[in-house]
Amino acid sequence: MSSPDRPVAPEPAPESPPEPPESRLVLVVEDSPLNQMIVAAVLAQAGYRTETANNGLEAVMAAQAGGFDLILMDVSMPEMDGLTATRLLRGLPGAAGLVPVVAMTADTGDDDRARCLEAGMNDHVAKPIDRAQLLDTVARWLRPADGPAGVSAASSAPDAAVVEDGVLDREVLPQLERDLGADLLAEVLRQFVDETLERVARIAGQADLAALTREAHTLKSTAGTFGAQALCVAARALEMACRDGAAAEVEALRGDIPRLAGEAIAAYRAAGRLG
Repeated sequence: MSSPDRPVAPEPAPESPPEPPESRLVLVVEDSPLNQMIVAAVLAQAGYRTETANNGLEAVMAAQAGGFDLILMDVSMPEMDGLTATRLLRGLPGAAGLVPVVAMTADTGDDDRARCLEAGMNDHVAKPIDRAQLLDTVARWLRPADGPAGVSAASSAPDAAVVEDGVLDREVLPQLERDLGADLLAEVLRQFVDETLERVARIAGQADLAALTREAHTLKSTAGTFGAQALCVAARALEMACRDGAAAEVEALRGDIPRLAGEAIAAYRAAGRLG
């Protein structure tokens, strides 16, 4: 679906022999420092080298210097979104314009995936990030096996895990602990709590719908990453209500989100995850 005058990264083809992961450099483009840290840690455990960019503009500047084997690109970011950045990347000369770009986004519908492909992206992974899905997709583009090219089967959203008590998904934190280690998990969970409290305060006082949409979108992603299921659902509903201009629903959700954030934090403490 990409326009003919914009170069598109080639479909994955068999490599012989495959390069070791430590020789492959991945650019992680993500405006959330927490998501940056988690994605980079998962990739590092698998042996990949990573660099990070905070938005699409930084990603384009980094890609111009070359050297990246793959770009993991968040879609919704300040300064420059991932779709715009990818279109600019595809206009870069030489190898820099052909680096595979994999979208990372919580918007996983067919229309969202089509928009990513139209912009010149090559694949799509759902957020919150599932470790196995992420590594399978990265491996496919960096160490591909024989088989038909195209969007990875792993790019569909993972099945929802069992949710206990409606507040926390009890399977998420143990998996994150296996991925990151106990010390790093404790650090990023504290950062998530601090960041969430600041974001909830901004949501409560924000009148601009565009800014409120961005805050809700990021909260949806980070809450999902840390298993705060009820908070994630409410943030998703707030994002959609903002996009639809549903003023009454926006106000109701803005009033509900601080309570849900408090319940999630209390559940983390009850589970022994916060001091």
